[in-house]
Amino acid sequence: MSAAKNGSKKSAKRSPRKRKGVGSHVIDYEPESPVIREHEAVERRRRGFRTAMWLIAAMLVGGVGWVTWHEALEKNSQFLLKTVEVNTSGTLTRQQIVAATGLTEATNLLTMNLREVRAKIERLPQVKSAVIQRDYHGKLVLDVVQRIPVAWIECPKQKLLGPLSGKGCLMDAEGALVPCNVITKEYLAMPRILFPALSETAPGKPAADLQVHAALRLMNQLQGRVQDDQPALEVIEIPNPWSLVAHFAGDTKVTFGVDDLDPQLARFDRVMHEARARKWRLATLNLIASTNTPATFHETPDVTGLNLADTASTPPAR
Repeated sequence: MSAAKNGSKKSAKRSPRKRKGVGSHVIDYEPESPVIREHEAVERRRRGFRTAMWLIAAMLVGGVGWVTWHEALEKNSQFLLKTVEVNTSGTLTRQQIVAATGLTEATNLLTMNLREVRAKIERLPQVKSAVIQRDYHGKLVLDVVQRIPVAWIECPKQKLLGPLSGKGCLMDAEGALVPCNVITKEYLAMPRILFPALSETAPGKPAADLQVHAALRLMNQLQGRVQDDQPALEVIEIPNPWSLVAHFAGDTKVTFGVDDLDPQLARFDRVMHEARARKWRLATLNLIASTNTPATFHETPDVTGLNLADTASTPPAR
């Protein structure tokens, strides 16, 4: 009985075998027939027709829009450039600024790129910044800030010569080169900076040399101290990296150090005060030395009444 039972269990676990010749059937849900193929062809033609109609409609709308834009806006005389107002002061004239923009009377203010026009103006080395405003009645306003020259820069190595040489170049307070096209009396009265070792610099860009900026600071300080009876500043010479020589009218030369100008200027003020009071004809003064400041005179100086305290703060006569 146990054997029979065991045999029945084994037979129950056997998987039924497939009969030979019996395969699986696959149902074709998309059978092809002449009728079906005809229906598919008709549907493709319909989709193609609808797509073509949409394309034609889009082209018509785009064409109408382009014609409307071209006729109503681009060719509309209301938006064409009629007048250019330039607000500026400096060496550049209105005509030169307008010519730099490249604008013509056929320019449409509606489609004009203001950023490109401003970039063209600011590429001029005489221009520091520019602001452009437009209206839609044919008017363009250019507010141009030009660099204000404060001195001449001379460097034979860079072919920057004197003001009257035809190759003179001005410099603004930031140390940027400003080409000079027109020489005026005001420009001729400006002091000159002599710097034989000036490194190469591009017009309109501040100079990289620290001595140039030190010379400009010194020039600003000295010009602020000008009095009626004091010789005018004519030249600041940069002979080496550590000194500046200020040349005044009347053949007076004062040497400053590049750094720590404030204490040097204080001693300069003291000496010049005595020079004006005592009618000294100062020839040279070296302020780099902090004690025993060397000085020379064109004539024997009057030191009457100077006590030891005054003498200690006043350069000795030579």
